Amino acid sequence: MTESRTFRTMLPHRALTTAAVLLLLCAAAVPVAASSGDRVRTIEQDLPSAGVRSVSLHGPVGEVDVVATGDGPIRLRAVLECDDDGSRCRDAAEDVELQVRQRGDLLHLEIDDWPKLGNRGLSVEVHLEIPRDRNLEIDWGVGEVDVDGIEADLEIDLGVGEVNVRAPERAIASVNIDTGVGEAELRVGGRSIDADGFIGQSLRWSGGTGEAHIEVDNGVGEIVIKLD
Repeated sequence: MTESRTFRTMLPHRALTTAAVLLLLCAAAVPVAASSGDRVRTIEQDLPSAGVRSVSLHGPVGEVDVVATGDGPIRLRAVLECDDDGSRCRDAAEDVELQVRQRGDLLHLEIDDWPKLGNRGLSVEVHLEIPRDRNLEIDWGVGEVDVDGIEADLEIDLGVGEVNVRAPERAIASVNIDTGVGEAELRVGGRSIDADGFIGQSLRWSGGTGEAHIEVDNGVGEIVIKLD
């Protein structure tokens, strides 16, 4: 659909080179948001969804949990955690900001001012609530991305980690999956479709009756998409 193409043009696809994959593998050794981490700061933002057709979320290291809602506001909560009591991590957490920009009907959300030399034990857990009929793009470095209930176009680009998507089958027209190193699976109505490939895997499915398109690219890790 024209609307979907416009969304992806404004937020270009990122191709992973071999060198980038190696760097991300090193980054994966850094602890991602652990349940035993010490919560040091919480950033919360409620934004009106009127006039917003597409939302993009960009961030570094941690977990992203997206829940589709009705026609309410767009809500984001970012919990910053340190894996120890070191002052360097806490100082870094104080520097982190949530950047919010809107251009036309595109709302851009970014976890910004992240430590540039190592994470200093810092990670973030992001919880995002978004109306189910808004397009969503997620560009994330290392961690886990979970999306539940979206009925519009969805594009996820993850460097290293795990992606889990659950969406209603009736809303989806097609699914495209690519992994550089890892595994990928699509489950449709109780039927499992595995991706093809020896190291990198890809899957193309266009048997849906809906209008939304799902595209997921994971450099290193696992992708599971469930349509039911």
